[in-house]
Amino acid sequence: MSQKIKFFPIRHPESDSSDEGSPRNLFNIFIKFFLITIFFISIFLRLYKLDILPLFGDEADVGYHAYSLLKTAKDYKGNLLPFYIDSLAESRAPLLMYTTIPFVLLFGLNPIAVRLPSVVFAILAIVYLYKLVKIQTKNSNLALLSSVFLGLSNWHFHYSRTAFEVSLLLTLILSGTYYFYKSLKKNQSFSPYLYLSIFIFSLSFYTYNTANIFTPLLVIFLILTNFKEIKKQATKKQAPAFLALFLLFPLAKNILSGSAANRFKLIGIFNNPKITEEIITKRTGFSATDSETERIFYNKLTKTLNIFTNNYLSSLSFNFLFRSGDPNPRHSPSDFGLLPITFLPLLLFGFFSINKNKKNGKANQLMFFWLLIAPIPTSLTIDGGTQATRLFLILPPLIYFVSKGFLAITNKSKIITILIITSLSINMIFYYRNYFVRYPKDSFQSWQYGYQQLMQSIPSNTNRLFISNSNYTSLIHYLFYSKYPPQSLHQSNFTDKTVDNFYQDLSGFKLNDQIFFVTNWNATSTIDKIAKIAQSSDTFVLFQLLDIPGDWDLSKNPPDGFKTIDTVYLPNNLIFAQIIQKL
Repeated sequence: MSQKIKFFPIRHPESDSSDEGSPRNLFNIFIKFFLITIFFISIFLRLYKLDILPLFGDEADVGYHAYSLLKTAKDYKGNLLPFYIDSLAESRAPLLMYTTIPFVLLFGLNPIAVRLPSVVFAILAIVYLYKLVKIQTKNSNLALLSSVFLGLSNWHFHYSRTAFEVSLLLTLILSGTYYFYKSLKKNQSFSPYLYLSIFIFSLSFYTYNTANIFTPLLVIFLILTNFKEIKKQATKKQAPAFLALFLLFPLAKNILSGSAANRFKLIGIFNNPKITEEIITKRTGFSATDSETERIFYNKLTKTLNIFTNNYLSSLSFNFLFRSGDPNPRHSPSDFGLLPITFLPLLLFGFFSINKNKKNGKANQLMFFWLLIAPIPTSLTIDGGTQATRLFLILPPLIYFVSKGFLAITNKSKIITILIITSLSINMIFYYRNYFVRYPKDSFQSWQYGYQQLMQSIPSNTNRLFISNSNYTSLIHYLFYSKYPPQSLHQSNFTDKTVDNFYQDLSGFKLNDQIFFVTNWNATSTIDKIAKIAQSSDTFVLFQLLDIPGDWDLSKNPPDGFKTIDTVYLPNNLIFAQIIQKL
């Protein structure tokens, strides 16, 4: 029969000191030491080989914007200290770029500097989840478990090592919520923590579009469930509201009718042309009845609600959370869920413990509401039900209930505790081995492997530079890895819009009079076109198959009058791109 234990029991002053060396206390000390050790290991693993995955275009975009802001106080499109940033492909919320500036200043423009902010914010998220659970439950064991399990989750680990906005967003939401509750604990007419909370929540709108829906819903919940306590705060009760309006005013236009609104129109389910096509097919198909009846059952409202519901349920499904994760290899390694499978029984026990034990009612209420609203923003987007980036905010409540489940189970038995820890350890070993060994090779295309070596191999003794833009991401990688002066970019009134015959019979655009991006090389005729325009020391960056036919290795058989500067190979030993220079 297994021995019942109380997880990390709190010792009282009157307790008999002879119990200090008992097996139960030693076991609990071991478990606590083990969890704290795991916490620091998880931090180390977030820093270990941080550049093992290449920067993909969006990350390079973050870095070069930060570099441009550092050097000129403008984004690379020339906008002075923008409230919303114009990138090559889209407009983006600016806060991640601004917070990356100090890292670029300290470490230079490189992949490590671009990804370090996410590591820092991820560590802060772990700390603030601990503080939030602690202030809500007064249970340091539950708070410690929550922070450790967040650090161990595949989902949080993966995004903490990439320059995505969501690591910063999660930290802002957790810290804003924590300082809100901390402001209620102060028995005074004015609490600076309330203003700090409002300031942090306002910053979330400048971070990632998910916040445009999630943050207002969460703040409304916090106000409604703590209205009496809030009324006891500042004598000028309008001040917090005015502060929020002041902070959000510069962003309001973008959210309602500007760049953010346009982005939502692009990815939102309300403007998806496929919906209209499906409705027409249903109404006019051979199985359709009279048109009026079909209009009742098949219209934009019913179809949109159906898509929203499917997205919402998919985001909470076993397959998404524990089995397959996001189908985009850049968002999660294949063959692994976003959470360790060991978390599944703990999550179920955590939900069960709410009904069985009414303790921590306010914390349970907060986390359950958080869990319900977190999928709403992404459920309003195309394929949003399995989009791990937009669903990232769902992590805190899941981790909280997993932690409650762990306490509920392990307080019953030492053996079960050891089995769970063993199972979780095995999960982690398999996951980290896959992440550091197989994943970089399996997902090299998604991470745009090869651009760093390619762009850094361009010789300095180049006369004119012609870079193929057939992959459409060459420009941002060139700007990033060449550290192209942002001042020069601003002065040239640069545009990346393709222009026909911008240079002889070539289509594309130019960065300046010496650097050209070509979009219409043709694999069967590229070398002939190059031979016609090439001058001495002109350099050409070309992609295999798109610009160079078949498996032609120019290093072994260069065109007449040219030399090969570099040949970049993919992890599967196929040629990615080649650089040649006119003799």
